[in-house]
This record gives sequence, C-alpha cells and structure tokens, in this order.
Amino acid sequence: MSGRLRSVLAGLLVLAASGGLLAADAAPQAAEPAVTSALIGTLAPDRSRWAKLAIVDVAKFPWDAKPRFRARTKTIFKGPEVGALIYTIFPPTWDTKTSPPGRPPHYHHWAEWGYTLKGDSIMPEPVSPYQKNGMLYRKREGGWLRRPAYSLHGGSWETGGMRNQFPYYLLLFEEGDGSMVNVGPNGDHINPDFGRKPEPYMPDWKAVKQFTRPWLVDSQNDLEWEQDPQVPGRLVKWLSDDLADGFRAQLVKIPPKWKAPEGRTYFENANRLRYVIYGDMQVWSFDGPKDAGRTVDASEDFFIYQPPRSFWGYGPGEVSQLGAVWLEVTYARGLSAGGGPIEEPIEAQ
Repeated sequence: MSGRLRSVLAGLLVLAASGGLLAADAAPQAAEPAVTSALIGTLAPDRSRWAKLAIVDVAKFPWDAKPRFRARTKTIFKGPEVGALIYTIFPPTWDTKTSPPGRPPHYHHWAEWGYTLKGDSIMPEPVSPYQKNGMLYRKREGGWLRRPAYSLHGGSWETGGMRNQFPYYLLLFEEGDGSMVNVGPNGDHINPDFGRKPEPYMPDWKAVKQFTRPWLVDSQNDLEWEQDPQVPGRLVKWLSDDLADGFRAQLVKIPPKWKAPEGRTYFENANRLRYVIYGDMQVWSFDGPKDAGRTVDASEDFFIYQPPRSFWGYGPGEVSQLGAVWLEVTYARGLSAGGGPIEEPIEAQ
C-alpha cells in the first residue's frame, strides 16, 4: 500500500470516528418549502409537456388576510379564471341564534361543493324565494354537498337563525366568482356580511324560471364502503357522479400496509383534487412516464392537485403505515360543471 493511500485511509477513519463521514451519509434530504400562496388550476393542458402534482400542507398554509363568510379561511387553490377551494372554520355560536330573523336566502350562477371535515352546521334550504321557514338541514362531520347553479340556500327563519353546536370545519369549492343574488321580499340588496360583490349577470332574481335543489349526503350514515372498481384493494364511497356535468366525488380508503398495483396513470383533460382526511400515505411525484419519481409523505390535511397530463402512481413497497382516507374530486375539463363525461385514466407507456 502506498504512503499516499495510507494517508487517505487514515484521514477517512479519523473523519468517520469524529462522526463527520457518518453524518454526511445520513444527512436527510432538504424538506420541501411550504406552499404559502394558492395553487392555480389548469383550464387547458399544454400538450407539448408533462405536468406535475402540486401538494399543500394545509396546516402550514397561512390564513387569509381578508377572511370570508364571517369565519377563518385559507384559500388553498384557485381556478385559472374563477373559482376557489377554501378551508374554513366557523366558530360555534355562543348564543342560540346565528343571525337576525328575516335574513333573505340567495343563489349563485355557478355550482359549488363542500365536505364537512368535523363539527356541524345548520343550513336553511328553502324551495321558494318567498318561503320564510325553509327546511333546516344539519350538516355534520362527513356531510357532502353538491349545489348546482340557481340553488336557493342561506338566510334565516322568520323567528331567527339556528346555532352551530361545535366548530364547523368545512372544505368548500366555489366554481364561480363569489357573487350572489339575494331573493324574496328582502332580497333586493346584496348581503354585506359575506363581503360579496353584486351579481353582474342577472340582478333581477324574479327573472329566474326554475330554481334547483342541492344533493346532500351524510356519508357516515347514508353510505357504505365498497370495492373500488378501478384499483384493487381500495375502498370507496360514491358521493356524486354527474355524467353531463363531468363531475365525480368519492371518499377513498386504503388499509394499513397497503401495497398499490404497479404502474401510473394520467388524464389528458381531467383535473383531480385530493384532500387527506385521515392517516398517512407516500405520494409519488413523477416528471414524466420514464422518471423514477420521488416521494412526498402526505398526512391529514394535505391537499394534492393533479392537473391534466400529470401522473398518479406509486413505487414499490407499502403506501401507508396507518392507512388513509381522502376526498377525491374529478372534473372532466377545467374546474367547473359542464365538461361532459370523465375520460378513463390512461396507462403510462
């Protein structure tokens, strides 16, 4: 052995003994920087390149400087033109009423959907702009709402509002620009409590020919888990599947130590939004069909956006230690209703 080689080996042994070499080998990878501004969705994909997943740790995301709905809000995702996904916490009411009597209901020219993460809320659901004591629906944890355009909601009973017993944690997606139209005898003005702008399309609510009804489901009491027809070993609860609107929503569940089937898929046109409700899972991010990928550990209150031409799949090994449950919403095209049937996932080649 040459003197130079002996010197190099001696230096390495000293470095290892001091912890320098071992520390360098075991150094963790740098953490992904926290996302602090809303992700922007894709309306039309760029056919010349592949897109990537975008992931938000909602717990680390800042609160909105100007909260909405008289609540604490985080706007974590926006459509390319209009629309927003909003993480919202309504505090429990400290008295027996939420609003004075006679507050008018309203409607939107766009659709919205919402999932109750925990807590409860009382929602007035009238069927007529002249109705003063409409149905009061208690939306609890696991409650799903799909509200089409022109669906009447809100306001208060003739005798006053009702209360939220618990803090109400809501994931709400508005497909439009946030405008609203108040209706009924007291409906010729814009409700200032929500900070909304006047409806620019049809200020005259009396011109509406037909009001619509929402789809409300208590996923804990009304639905049961069933086998996922597309991914073996997963379970799903179907929340909405609107073919003409090109909109689908499911709850998805994987067990602890679950191993995913091989392969990865993508959509040419569809947008998919996932929100982790429970547990943990290793999410794989791929730059393209041949990329080996890298892992991101996602857990409760992580939001994952899969734009068109981005891949969803897994590497070898177990996906989750605890198991996981997440909300999964898919739009056929863009991020609003009306895109037609959703395409089947495409296997990467």
